[in-house]
Amino acid sequence: MESLVKSFARIASLTAFSAAALSFSAPTASAQPLPSAADVIAKYVTAIGGKDAIMQVKSISSAGTLEVPSMGLSAKMEVAMAAPNKTSSKTNIPGMGEIVNGYDGAVAWAIDPSAGERVLADKELEQTKENADFYGNMIYPADRYTTMEVQSIADFGGEKAYKVKLVRKGSGNESMNYFSVATGLLVGSESTQITPMGNIQVTQTFSEYKQFGSIKMATKVEQAMGPTTMVITMSDVKLNEVPANAFDIPARVKPLVKP
Repeated sequence: MESLVKSFARIASLTAFSAAALSFSAPTASAQPLPSAADVIAKYVTAIGGKDAIMQVKSISSAGTLEVPSMGLSAKMEVAMAAPNKTSSKTNIPGMGEIVNGYDGAVAWAIDPSAGERVLADKELEQTKENADFYGNMIYPADRYTTMEVQSIADFGGEKAYKVKLVRKGSGNESMNYFSVATGLLVGSESTQITPMGNIQVTQTFSEYKQFGSIKMATKVEQAMGPTTMVITMSDVKLNEVPANAFDIPARVKPLVKP
């Protein structure tokens, strides 16, 4: 259970951030040709506030709860992100202790009550870098990807959605992102996440969008990892208030960092 929750905590920084989405209107799907990925994403960016508004946001902090209903587990969680590529998350698990994950733009780390401290490397590091791409995970710049393609209209979470395939340049990491045909909201994603337990298929469902300053973000994410579903609900989101030292490498990790 410890490793499973740790994996969620690391992914949650992306979840809380990349779920920033709002709606756009679209005609009935049945007789319409598929739009281009560029068109879907351009409408999405405009709907969540527009590129200019997004670029005015330099950091985001959020606090809330992480729940694993099947285990009866509920934990407090905090996530911080800052441009261009810094993240930090803390999750306090009752009876287990604190799980910490972070990336300061160069070094990525994880602290787990059961496994201790680690400095991430190789594919885990590459994944963390991509998850920390502050603006990239909101506006999907074309230069970050080798493939951006609307594959079909699919059912996701009870509604019709454009299924958009994205393949990251460099790592080759692939994800399927679902944008509601009716509203334009980013309603879900499917990807493979690298965890200490190996590669795990992850399906995320985004909902309960709210306005924060000039942008809108999802405040609830349901995340299915194998047979386990986790739910993160954010109740306190702040823009441009994250202190610089929020991404300092913890003292207990520093001895593990190679010069």
